[in-house]
Amino acid sequence: MSEFLLEIGCEEIPARMLPEGVAALREALTAALHNADLTHGRIDAHGTPRRLMISVEDLASRQPECIEERRGPAVDKAFDPSGQATKAALGFARSCGLAMEQLSRESTAKGTYLVARMARPGRLAREILADIIPGIIQGLPWPKTMRWGSGDFRFVRPIHTLVALLDGEVLDIAVGGVQAGDQTTGHRFLAPGYHRVTGVYQYVDLLAVTKVILDQQARAEIIRAGAERLAAQVNGVPLIDPELLAENACLTEWPVPLRGAFDAQYLEIPPEVLTTSMQRHQKYFPVVDGDGKLLPYFVLVANMEVPDPSVLIRGNQRVLRARLEDAAFYWKLDRETPLANRREGLRQVVFQARLGTLWQKSRRLEELAARIATAVAPDAVSDVQTAAELAKCDLISGMVGQFPELQGVMGGYYARAEGLGSGIAIAIADHYKPQGAADSLPDNTPGKILAIADKLDTLVGCFGIGLVPSGTKDPFALRRAALGIIRILLESDAGGKGSGQGSPWARLPLRPWIAAACAGYETHGEKLDQDPAAIARELLAFFLGRLRAHLKAEGIEHDAIDAVAALDLDDLFDIVRRVRALETFKGFPAYTALVAANKRIANILRQTDPETIEAALASASGGDILGHPAEQGLRQAIETLETAASGLVDNGDYTAALDALAGLHGVIDRFFADILVMDPDMETRRRRIGLLARVRNMFTRVADVSRLVLPGE
Repeated sequence: MSEFLLEIGCEEIPARMLPEGVAALREALTAALHNADLTHGRIDAHGTPRRLMISVEDLASRQPECIEERRGPAVDKAFDPSGQATKAALGFARSCGLAMEQLSRESTAKGTYLVARMARPGRLAREILADIIPGIIQGLPWPKTMRWGSGDFRFVRPIHTLVALLDGEVLDIAVGGVQAGDQTTGHRFLAPGYHRVTGVYQYVDLLAVTKVILDQQARAEIIRAGAERLAAQVNGVPLIDPELLAENACLTEWPVPLRGAFDAQYLEIPPEVLTTSMQRHQKYFPVVDGDGKLLPYFVLVANMEVPDPSVLIRGNQRVLRARLEDAAFYWKLDRETPLANRREGLRQVVFQARLGTLWQKSRRLEELAARIATAVAPDAVSDVQTAAELAKCDLISGMVGQFPELQGVMGGYYARAEGLGSGIAIAIADHYKPQGAADSLPDNTPGKILAIADKLDTLVGCFGIGLVPSGTKDPFALRRAALGIIRILLESDAGGKGSGQGSPWARLPLRPWIAAACAGYETHGEKLDQDPAAIARELLAFFLGRLRAHLKAEGIEHDAIDAVAALDLDDLFDIVRRVRALETFKGFPAYTALVAANKRIANILRQTDPETIEAALASASGGDILGHPAEQGLRQAIETLETAASGLVDNGDYTAALDALAGLHGVIDRFFADILVMDPDMETRRRRIGLLARVRNMFTRVADVSRLVLPGE
């Protein structure tokens, strides 16, 4: 067995691209070895800013021997009447390198043929790797690539070195004009120059000696431990965001955490400004006390050791001080102009070329939010209107100009400074929330109303002019907007997991509010390409797609959502309660039989025209119980359960309704076992179809159970 090592040495890979590049390299080589039928042991892949590496243990030295089979001429053409081989047979044997007696015969439906079976030795791993590695490197799916020099080869960054060793021997590989060798580089400053590689384990040890920590998780742990140690020295703890920790690990090969400080006077600035400046712009870790209050310290991560760390610390402190000076200036300047006085300036800012300015969006937002508030929270209408009027005004403030990430947040601070009340300030600050699956919801009712209205206005406008997300392209973050509305509707009430009727938040059907948002565009002069009904259809399908992804994280399969979606509902809270009831239904003893029966019923009714079904329903309702005992039993069961099940559905207790309908299991089975539904007598057939239609109607009060997927389907 062999060991293989590949290292691609290049200029600094962007931190955000490095983890995906490592994963793609591992996936590509694993797939290539599988396709080449080369067995192997553990595959390790790692990356630093200046290299990607992958190693393979216990790699087969060659492919296994294979049997090549070739079919020759038919036997009646291979031999003459005297039994002698013809020229066709002799030529076939010769082309295969075999004697005639080494050929065998094979009978097929078209006749008997001569067959040659030849053992072919597998190719050497060395040859296979030399063939596949250049394609793997060139095929890595980087978000952005570049060319350099005079060639056409593209990669994430220019390649300088290429190490490709099989059992310590260099493979004959060239990529992007760089010939593979056995020379790697250590840390750019701490161990400059080239260093010889002889094998996988020696390579790992060599990098450690030359000040390169190969494993990203190891680098991250060094950063975490160092940040905690340095913060503890000033009685604090670092704010360690996992994404920022990973980014710092991808920015460094030899991470060295250092603690810096800034003037305590800057703590008068809103803390979000300080943390944004430190985390987003400078990649620092803020330090807080035990109560979560910011301290005037931060932890930076250097990529090297220096004799005097204070030089690095002072340089970073100067950079941060300049940013905080700008923030302090704008914090003072912005508060001199009330938010309401900024609203007129929104006329000059385009929201989207065909959807008007931010001023027009602000007007639409004010009207739509007020209408929603009137329906679900009448006591909050005044605060909602004020918050909606001012929600976008901070976008033209100096602070948001410097720190765009703080849109909304700064508006909330400016509203408090003006004495507008905490309810309005919170609504303004939170109306962009939630901005992802992990983000928190708005903290108060006006904020939730404003968030729904803002997101719905954007969704309706973009869908109305055809700006629908496709693939990975979603410039207006419409998927995030839809998920935000879903989360507000489902998580704002304790009943969101399926119990209770839900607060007014939960019961917010989307169709009327989509129509209201469409009307807002019409009122303010922005013409949409599609009519409100078409926009509603597309948007509801879009919401269901986001809902599927949201519930998939809970282990809920798509068939339950499809079964409810078939009812064309627009109350997301109600849809989820039905879906959860179906998930419970899957655990019922009668589940499989009832779903199978519903599928059979749906198939029968699908082949029957609607007018016949209507007549059949009338025939199966009222009057004396006639016909076969199986019919009588089913009708009695229907009439016993129909009212009770309907009452449970009306109360939103879908699990109990399905539990009641499970009582039909036995009588439905007997019905199908004992009678022929499509009886030659049309009156009998109509009566029986009517009974099945009544059964289906009872189940579809909850969901189209026939759409559930049974094991093996």
